[in-house]
Amino acid sequence: MTLMKNGVTQQKDLLTTRGSKRNTTRLSRLWSIIRARPGLSIGVFLLLLMLLMSVLVGVLRPYTATEVSGIPFLAPNAEHWLGTDELGRDYFVRVCVAARTSLSISVVAALLSMLVGSTIGLAAGLKGGFLDSVLMGAVDLLVSLPSIVVALGAVAVFSPSTTTLIIVLSIVSVPHFARVIRARCMELREREFVMSARVSGVSTVRIAIRHLIPNVLTVTMVQLSNTAAIVILMESGLSYLGLGVQPPTPSWGKMIAESQSYMVESPWLPLVPFIALLITSSAWGLIGEGFAAKKHAAV
Repeated sequence: MTLMKNGVTQQKDLLTTRGSKRNTTRLSRLWSIIRARPGLSIGVFLLLLMLLMSVLVGVLRPYTATEVSGIPFLAPNAEHWLGTDELGRDYFVRVCVAARTSLSISVVAALLSMLVGSTIGLAAGLKGGFLDSVLMGAVDLLVSLPSIVVALGAVAVFSPSTTTLIIVLSIVSVPHFARVIRARCMELREREFVMSARVSGVSTVRIAIRHLIPNVLTVTMVQLSNTAAIVILMESGLSYLGLGVQPPTPSWGKMIAESQSYMVESPWLPLVPFIALLITSSAWGLIGEGFAAKKHAAV
């Protein structure tokens, strides 16, 4: 009986030791990643910080983004961490809710443009010939028009809304993915493993799924991060002009436009959303640079 108890105890100790070693290994791997790509780590940290603030703002503060909770133009204080705006609304809450809006628009628009643009790039790069000419001709036509002009025209024609904004920003971002993925696929299709698959009678779809997509993931992630950064800036620019996110939903661009008249007496009003916009777009850029560094290291 004593031997059985000792055996069980030793087994528990062994499992505990293995678990602690596994946790230590994971932490060491995480630390090695942070040391190898500090830019990527900083970008992810900043983005997660903005995301947490936008999600937890309802827990952190008792106000809503549209609620008048104090007198106008209060300076930052213990009750209102970033003061109040010209209507007496809590500015910290509005900045955080605007972060949620901008992050949602940037992620959704970037993902939509990635799906459409990557599909076009894969088809054009792998098949070539007439299909390549038609698809890339359409892409070149869209590229020839300045993105901001296309966005301004489309949003002005249709009623400004979050949905319209996402669709327009997705469309103008498609060419960036299509060109990058096509160039990478044209390079890969001449590789020996792709040519061997073709000779073996493997279908085009199967070649794309098994051989091309895994090899374009890194460059796709780079473009996805860069596109998200550009989309946030374009969304803020359109909102600044009154053609983006519409009230009562707060947007960094709209907040800057509404508060720039009070720069002298309340300088934090335009500066805070500007700094938040700068941090978020820079975070996406750092993430893109981190993936690009990983790609070059792999090459």
